[in-house]
Amino acid sequence: MKTCIAALLGTALAWTASAAELEVVSTLPDLGTVAEVVGGDRVTVTVLCPGDMDPHFLPAKPSLARKLGKADALIYNGLELEVGWLSLLIGKARNPDVKPGQPGEIDCSEGLSEILEVPEGEVDRSMGDIHPQGNPHYTLDPRRMVEVAAYLADRFARLDPEGAEAYRAGAADFQRRVEERLPVWRAAAAGAAERPVILYHRNWTYLANWLDLMVVGEVENRPGIAPSPRHVQDLIYQGRHLRNVLILSAHWDHHDVGEEIAERMGAALVILPGQTGAQDSPGDWFGLIDTITAALAAAAPPAGEAP
Repeated sequence: MKTCIAALLGTALAWTASAAELEVVSTLPDLGTVAEVVGGDRVTVTVLCPGDMDPHFLPAKPSLARKLGKADALIYNGLELEVGWLSLLIGKARNPDVKPGQPGEIDCSEGLSEILEVPEGEVDRSMGDIHPQGNPHYTLDPRRMVEVAAYLADRFARLDPEGAEAYRAGAADFQRRVEERLPVWRAAAAGAAERPVILYHRNWTYLANWLDLMVVGEVENRPGIAPSPRHVQDLIYQGRHLRNVLILSAHWDHHDVGEEIAERMGAALVILPGQTGAQDSPGDWFGLIDTITAALAAAAPPAGEAP
């Protein structure tokens, strides 16, 4: 009898543990890392967008909708980064738990204290890839990712109240790990902060803001649209009057344009991974920031280090 009771109790406990676990789907691998640290063994995380793919243009494949159909929670970047495909996947998934307005639908941008480059006035497509709610590429700023971790802890706790303490501890652990690395990251990028910087696309805006980079121009005169020949010529002319310019480009950008501009103005083209798992970078967000700051250090060594 005792054996039967123990077996039944064990089964009940196993069922409870399984029921408490959250199936989380993340649109981006950057956010997936945060969810894994915050959730620990109470969550399983599936990422929709591969690291090597520009998240603006992920195809809304049925296989992705099936993954979303099993989710208890959907975490996404927001600020219309995924506007071209996420709503299609939500519709195909037919999962009421992750539809807009439901507890399992989690827009991580709602956890931010500040959003950069919120446009003033009306926005139309002639202006390029302008996001009406502001620049969405905040995952490259560790300070903002700490805010995301705290927000996820709160939202996960609403879905799984028994895990509230564990989620808060996970968010605190994420913050601790970030704060430990912040001095190392900033020291590595100190040399780049002393150089004029040109961004290929505004996906580097938050990174530049965090590292105090001196942004003097952009390769794209309208975000998301190939630069005009006139703009390229003006940029080259500007760059020739500056010294030691760095051009920051993501691995998915058109490198031929960046290479031409860099060569003609005598600048250094620095091709960086745009998100976790891209360009052979390590598979978590901490490794991504390690890789980015190391690349900046190699292109512009901090003072006192050999080039």
